Amino acid sequence: MTFEISPEIPAERRAYQLDAGPVGVLVLHGFMGTPLSSRPLADYLHARGLTVHCPLLDGHGHLPARLYGIGHRTWLAQAEAAVDALQAQCAELFIVGHSMGCVLGAHLITQRHAP
Repeated sequence: MTFEISPEIPAERRAYQLDAGPVGVLVLHGFMGTPLSSRPLADYLHARGLTVHCPLLDGHGHLPARLYGIGHRTWLAQAEAAVDALQAQCAELFIVGHSMGCVLGAHLITQRHAP
């Protein structure tokens, strides 16, 4: 019997968006994390009328070896794309991050709202 690992990312670890009102929250997971880690917070915010989006950053959601060759520029570009998409939909936007997600969020804020 050959041991094979499925390349499929389990559904609970994939990106999600919970649509609600005009206030949006971008949630960025940490290094080696997935959107699953923020789902309880997202459900709480969504139940109170906020739109919540949490992307799955490249290389995450499966085996750690998938991170090889993927760096911070890729994750920053994905976070920027997520901000752009959410801003097109929401009048007001907040960013919440966990661990590396905090660093990505802080970078987005400094780049987009620099004095």
